[in-house]
Amino acid sequence: MSTTETSTAPDALPEGSASQAKLQYAIKTSLSLTLAYLIPMSLGWPQPQTAATTVMLIAATGMVSESLQKGVLRVLGTVLGAVIGLSLIALFPQDRMAYLLAVSCTVAVVVYLYNAYQGDSTVFMLTAVVTLMVFNGGDAEGAFLYGADRAFMTAFGVIVYTLVASMLWPVKSADNTRCLAQSMSGSYQEAFQRLVRGSDQIQQPLDDFLAALLDDSHALQVQFAAVRNHADGVTDYLPEWHCILGAYQEIETTLVPALKQVSRRSVEFDDYITNYPAILRQVEGLFSAVSAAWQGQRIGRPEQAMGIVFNVESLQRAQHLEAAAVATRAELLQNMQRTLLDLMAALDCLLFDRGRCPATVASQQKPAFIWLDLETIKTAIRAFITFWVATAIWINFNPPGGFMFVTLCTVLVPLASYTAVTPKLLFALFTLGFLFALPAYIFLLPQLTHWLELAAFLFAYAFIGFYVFQGPVSIFFLLGLFTLGIQNSMSYHVDAILLSILMFYMVCATLIIVLYFPFSSKPEYLYAGFRRRFFQLCARWLQRNSQSRAGAVIESRAFLNNGSVLLAKMVTWGGRVDASRPAAEGQRQIAAFNKSCELLFAQLQVLALRQREFHRNALVAAVRRQRLGQRLAEICDKLATGSPVPELDQLQSRLTDVEAQLDELLGDDYLDRYDPVDLAQFYVYLNLYASIFLGLADCSAAQQALDWQQMGETRF
Repeated sequence: MSTTETSTAPDALPEGSASQAKLQYAIKTSLSLTLAYLIPMSLGWPQPQTAATTVMLIAATGMVSESLQKGVLRVLGTVLGAVIGLSLIALFPQDRMAYLLAVSCTVAVVVYLYNAYQGDSTVFMLTAVVTLMVFNGGDAEGAFLYGADRAFMTAFGVIVYTLVASMLWPVKSADNTRCLAQSMSGSYQEAFQRLVRGSDQIQQPLDDFLAALLDDSHALQVQFAAVRNHADGVTDYLPEWHCILGAYQEIETTLVPALKQVSRRSVEFDDYITNYPAILRQVEGLFSAVSAAWQGQRIGRPEQAMGIVFNVESLQRAQHLEAAAVATRAELLQNMQRTLLDLMAALDCLLFDRGRCPATVASQQKPAFIWLDLETIKTAIRAFITFWVATAIWINFNPPGGFMFVTLCTVLVPLASYTAVTPKLLFALFTLGFLFALPAYIFLLPQLTHWLELAAFLFAYAFIGFYVFQGPVSIFFLLGLFTLGIQNSMSYHVDAILLSILMFYMVCATLIIVLYFPFSSKPEYLYAGFRRRFFQLCARWLQRNSQSRAGAVIESRAFLNNGSVLLAKMVTWGGRVDASRPAAEGQRQIAAFNKSCELLFAQLQVLALRQREFHRNALVAAVRRQRLGQRLAEICDKLATGSPVPELDQLQSRLTDVEAQLDELLGDDYLDRYDPVDLAQFYVYLNLYASIFLGLADCSAAQQALDWQQMGETRF
């Protein structure tokens, strides 16, 4: 899900804006929950808790935006869940075990889709919830009406939440996306200035700058993937947004390897490119025009790219490495001019409504689903196992709540599996919620005589939950609200609320069991597994990329998608590892290792995105026979197992030998025999492999600094 639209979004904003956004979010979600409770009660509808629970689930797992289309999709998800649930009841009216098997498999599949979907997956959560809620614990009498009532109240909760979110401080998804895109244009301009002016007077180290740049780029891609199907201002201009993101991707794949280029000498490009200063001014002017366009200003810009004028005599006297560097810089400047002009054309269409944008640049879009993610599969299996564990308890011991116990255990699994909810936090949140609920049930609720008093109580309780806690964590605190059994006709019995509290603690205990069986959720264990899988993925792709084969584009796309997912998980779970266990500076070392992996992946990403042009280059084909890709793959395999990598020195000498053999490989008349574009691609290819080698060396050093043995020790 998007990190810029969910309930955790305020953390990404400046401090003042974050506090205001957090307050606004808590107010409107609390108001939605209060209305979802009070309106059904005032109209005499049954099960108002169902509507309030729906609001709680959406607020904690979905996105707050102005889109009514999103609300319609959530209602459709509710209807789909009701249809599935009632259909299963109709198919197995007398065979309870067959029904339970069918519904457990169905819910496991829906939970899998919930985790695999990269956008707002609340629709799948609602489908799973309603599928379970329409079952009346095996009571066939009135089963259809019971299920219809549950589905209706769930849809009502969706409608209330959507209306409040769209009318009270609506979150403009398109504005958020534009802010991220505008910020990225400034970062790319700074990257270009670093390249052409050097970084001697810049305080921030290059690797830190690149890591921040890649993080911002990933945030923009995730935001766009989350809102492209529903946000007004994005769906209406999808071709323009695709062109903009495609241009950003071209700029990134051009600048990142150039900044990380392994250069053994300084080249004075003015000596070889006659109009070099003029081209630099033009590129910087285009960057300024892009920034001005994002701010709503239109300034003059050139209509076409400026041609490169070479000093042929100087080039003929230059050594091969210098000539290759000049060809590479010329290609970079031409690409930057062309890409920025395409970007300006797309911005004119998006911001100033100047017709439709021609599809000159296509972006490498993130897929809607990540199908083969291991944690997604494990979570679906956990949901299936949890359902049957809870069902066995329900059948044999008839816990408080009846089948609702099974429903809660199952639907809470995706919120607790591979998330920030640890066993200690789970118990603490439940206990804290009950410490608020129990005194209120005994001392406060019996004293309430007016509906406004009840509304104030519900709003205050929900506000504390949504303001203090964030994301799915808030659910476990707010569950205390639903132990109160608030309805029109209240009869107060302490044993009733104690039984409800017992049920929720049983839910908590069941969740803790499935969080550690059959799959472990230890941060140390998971982080080590992500590291191993990341390097194995890199090794497999490097091995296959070194060969010309059919399906290379599909394999590269799968590599890019799976690699970015693994890196995101390494960052998330690395921050949860007990920093005192690996070393005194464990967290700093883990962050350094994550950064080195991210920079390595950025180089591999460029290699994947440019593989078509590299495969067509005869000079690149000659170097490929040196088996550099396979040697890099072998190093990745060693890093995956945590073994030392003695091959680093050997590979460094091999790269040096390839550069030393340029005279023999190219010949004296290379400027006449080879196209300048092919020469530039060839040198970019060599420097990419050198940069990948240095990235692997950095990963090896950062990995050796971590104590993986201590990280694997048993820990609850």
